[in-house]
Amino acid sequence: MRAFGTNVLTLPASMGSRNVRSDQPTVPGSLMTSSSLSNFARLTIASTFRHFSTLGLVLALAATSMFPQSAQAWWPGKDGARTVAANTAYTALPEVRITTLTAAAVSGDSTITLASTAGITAGDVLLIYQAQGATINSGNTSAYGTVTSLGNAGRFEFVNVISVAGNVVTLSPACSPTLLRFSYNNGSQVIRVPQYSTLTVNAGVAITAPLWNGSTGGVMPILVQNTLTLNGDLSANGSGFRGGVLENDTTDAGTDVTLYRGASTADGAEKGEGIAGFQAAYDALNGRYGRGAPANGGGGGNAHNAGGGGGANGNNGVAWNGQGNPDRSTAAWDAAWNIDGTLTATTTSSGGGRGGYTYGANNQNALTVAPGNAGWGGNNRRERGGLGGRPLANNPSIVGDTRLFLGGGGGAGDANNSAGSSGARGGGMVIVVAGTISGSGRILANGDTATNSTPNHNDAPGGGGGGGSILVSAGTASGVTLQANGGNGGNQLITGNESEGPGGGGGGGYIAASAGLTTTVAAGANGTTLSAAVTEFIPNGSTRGGSGLAGLAPALASQPICTSSITDLAATKSNGTASVVSGSTTNYTIRITNNGPTPVTGAVITDAAAAGLSKTGVACS
Repeated sequence: MRAFGTNVLTLPASMGSRNVRSDQPTVPGSLMTSSSLSNFARLTIASTFRHFSTLGLVLALAATSMFPQSAQAWWPGKDGARTVAANTAYTALPEVRITTLTAAAVSGDSTITLASTAGITAGDVLLIYQAQGATINSGNTSAYGTVTSLGNAGRFEFVNVISVAGNVVTLSPACSPTLLRFSYNNGSQVIRVPQYSTLTVNAGVAITAPLWNGSTGGVMPILVQNTLTLNGDLSANGSGFRGGVLENDTTDAGTDVTLYRGASTADGAEKGEGIAGFQAAYDALNGRYGRGAPANGGGGGNAHNAGGGGGANGNNGVAWNGQGNPDRSTAAWDAAWNIDGTLTATTTSSGGGRGGYTYGANNQNALTVAPGNAGWGGNNRRERGGLGGRPLANNPSIVGDTRLFLGGGGGAGDANNSAGSSGARGGGMVIVVAGTISGSGRILANGDTATNSTPNHNDAPGGGGGGGSILVSAGTASGVTLQANGGNGGNQLITGNESEGPGGGGGGGYIAASAGLTTTVAAGANGTTLSAAVTEFIPNGSTRGGSGLAGLAPALASQPICTSSITDLAATKSNGTASVVSGSTTNYTIRITNNGPTPVTGAVITDAAAAGLSKTGVACS
């Protein structure tokens, strides 16, 4: 005994209690109600029966999200429109929360446990990211730092929140057949991602990512339902892995230190941070000092006073050798490179650049007198600079090994006169998904440039930071520039005939972006020296990094992000009795409930009218 034809309802999310009532007497036809709070709609149909009948229930429901599929979020636009008119830290945006896992999460889990769930509610999108966790070769050879297992380093995915109870967050099963796609170590970073309807960043203004601190930071994800108008910057410059820290101790000038890792400050300078960890992790692997490059971190300069190596990230496909890319901007320098003893003028390498030579006390002709020759005096100007960090295989697609990495930190320069410098930070990570991107602004994840040595003093500077990672997906995009360049190595600012090694350049980063955007993943330049002893060859053994890798972003359906909003509609129909007497009137109530967290529009209820049944009225509440 179906009372009416097709009725159309708007059903908000399952997040409120207010009812809205609307009377529409015309049936069959359409009935539309709307509310931003009520999570159900109720139709009451008064019908007159001409004969005895038994209640039947034949309902068909169909609905679409209130937001377009291209919005790419659980509750697109949940955080409304935002205009940024002054320089703003990402963490100062009221929609952002950053916390960590307090228990390991395993692929297939339906819940995660967080250190804090403050500000996290149903309908939110969270980014889970694990920055570190790789294991490396720890032998005291040139193979030191080779990645033997990535572990969970670089794993990331967006997850959607169904509910929060205490510190436990329940995830939606709608975005991945395994719920949680990947596994994450205890302590991995979790970010509540802003879901803006529109975002405008004014010219001359930047939103800046927090610095990686060993636990959180370095990453800036943003979702925009409609248009991102970017005339300023989204910047994660220097927000990635930390550079090796300057220490002021080294062995005597006459000792040739050849090791790749050591536990004593006398051995050399600190290594830069990377996916295998930082100081404590390196100490557990027989030492944080020396020229060996730990994964994408740059090696520290060996004693006595060699320059630090550059950090790395993007892999341009060129084989890595740690020696970097000789600076050939002056043709005469080829002669010096060709007597280096390890590389030649035409050597190429991906990853970071190598730090410059150790301490030389005398003025010789660097174009004809090779490194290590006793005529240089001091430590004989040996080739013992920190090796450049290793490039990594970034992949934002769920097809293959899904990972994105922070830029590696540069290695520090070796010092004993309080005049050297630390390695520079690598670039961080920016992830943007928007319907449209326009403007003249920039999205930045450049590695930092290393600080120069103290002027008129005789220690070595550090290496540049590796470029970070940028992932940008948009329906249409134009005008905006993306940069994930390596940072420059530090310069050695000395006068007189003493010389030390400048810092190596950082390797370029990684960018995957929609068509229509300009991208650069350039290598960082090597540092130079002002020493009067080597004016004919101012790189003094330091080399440039390698370029990174840039390409088109994979389709959103191939990224670890939920690309649709999920609804859960249910219908019930009742008149409170099993039968009615012919000729009498009864009220049927059809209740439609949206149990999902996402509002929907166009919920169509079909209940075909049966012969012999008369409708006397329809009400909606």
